[in-house]
Amino acid sequence: MNVFLTLLLFSFWKSQRTYDGFRTWMLSLLVISCGYFLLMTGGSLPVFLSTIVADLLIALSVMMRLDSTGKYFRTKALSPIIYSILIPAALLFLWFTYRVDSVVIRGVIVGLLIVPCFVATAFIAIRFREQETRSLRYGFAMALLVTALLWTVIIVAAIITPGNHSLSNPDPLNSIFFIVTILMDIVATVFFLLLNMARTQTELRESEERYRNLVDNLPDYIVIHDKEFIHYANPAATRLLGPAQGTLAGQSIYSFLTPASAEAARAVINASRSGGFPEYLSEIDIQLRDGTVRHCLIKTVRIEDKGLPSGLSVITDITERKAAEDALSRANNKLTILSSITRHDIKNQLMALSIYLQLSKEELETVPTASEYLKKEMTIAEIMGHQIDFTKIYEDMGTTAPIWQNVNESVRRAVAALPMRDVQVEVVRSDLAIYADPLFEKVFYNLIDNALRYGGDTMTKISISCNETDKGLVLICKDDGVGITKEDKEHLFERGFGKHTGLGLFLSREILSITGITIVENGEPGKGARFEMNVPEGAYRFGQS
Repeated sequence: MNVFLTLLLFSFWKSQRTYDGFRTWMLSLLVISCGYFLLMTGGSLPVFLSTIVADLLIALSVMMRLDSTGKYFRTKALSPIIYSILIPAALLFLWFTYRVDSVVIRGVIVGLLIVPCFVATAFIAIRFREQETRSLRYGFAMALLVTALLWTVIIVAAIITPGNHSLSNPDPLNSIFFIVTILMDIVATVFFLLLNMARTQTELRESEERYRNLVDNLPDYIVIHDKEFIHYANPAATRLLGPAQGTLAGQSIYSFLTPASAEAARAVINASRSGGFPEYLSEIDIQLRDGTVRHCLIKTVRIEDKGLPSGLSVITDITERKAAEDALSRANNKLTILSSITRHDIKNQLMALSIYLQLSKEELETVPTASEYLKKEMTIAEIMGHQIDFTKIYEDMGTTAPIWQNVNESVRRAVAALPMRDVQVEVVRSDLAIYADPLFEKVFYNLIDNALRYGGDTMTKISISCNETDKGLVLICKDDGVGITKEDKEHLFERGFGKHTGLGLFLSREILSITGITIVENGEPGKGARFEMNVPEGAYRFGQS
């Protein structure tokens, strides 16, 4: 029976996950089988083997079980000192076999070796704090304690009852002893095997919960699919991409991609049908239920899902990052252009200034002429100053990532820096925020400054309002001044156009374009100026006053 149990545990050890102490328990069964075999061959083998070695092997196997249990529950091996007790025990066995042949004393020695080991093994299992395996631990301990009790009863009976107490005699008590001992061996071994299986299940469940929590709470979108349909989507993907009620499972993997991305993905998947999925990062565009397009990075790796080859795709939303990168790239290009243009203009102005200065030097004695020259020189110097100031503002534009900015607060700061006279500024929505360059406030400063300069004395009000459309948000800045003529509308946003510096509206358009916002003027001459800024989806939000 013990050999059979050993083979059973060996098979389990080779095919399943096991823990510290499992192999020791398995070997202890083999050791005790050898001990029982020698014990049962009494009379056929020398006394040294059938008695002394047999008893020592039985005692060793019980110590090994104590060692195994300690390793399993406490990951702590049995001290070698405990095993060293077998040395004096062997000497005692030799003495009470060859010098004084006493079956009872040999039985007492065996009992003193194994009964404490059984009790200690049971005590370790009972004290271990693991609520889920409580019944298994108690059953395991009970089998060990029954065996210890049985050994104690046999020894006590041998001490107080005269007669032949050899385990090989046909006493019914010996038969009961062997039957119960073998049954308890089976029960204890089965419980030890079940404890290993329970721990495996517990660890598997904890691992599943850990990874489920990880996947369920990951902000990235996780999708498991074959080369056509989705098998699983994590909650983040389902919330973003799935139907209002239900799941993405069973839908085509192309259902949430834009037509261009779906065509590209289909081409890649068709090309990889003979092999696995391409394991590299690529960009795709996904389309949400409301039509919004999000830019994403996707990486797909090959996995086995329910025994079938599948792909696990991790999709990371990079919409805002890509917008920031595109804005930074556009800003850098504009800085390069600006540097060239401004340098050329300043050199031209400096050349003109040099000429006038030379003429002033030659005509000093002609006072009226010199005065005219000096006036032009001062004008040129003033223009140069404005150009240099513009360069500083333009240099700052796009050097930092766009941020969310409250429109009402931006307008109020611009108003505080301008001489408003009696003109009132009204902001309809105080909770509107725009994702734009940090110089976004400068846009309102320039729009309100232009209205104050050119709106006329009859202008009394400037209003900031907004309207949502299918393509995004229209942010409107209008006044009730004299308006802008049709001729001026064509050149309104050109650099240098205007009666002042000609830089304000040009600069406003450039600041807005960093995050894809466009600006036009569509007011009616004589009825006031009306500037419309078209803000794309994803670059505006409400709810932050």
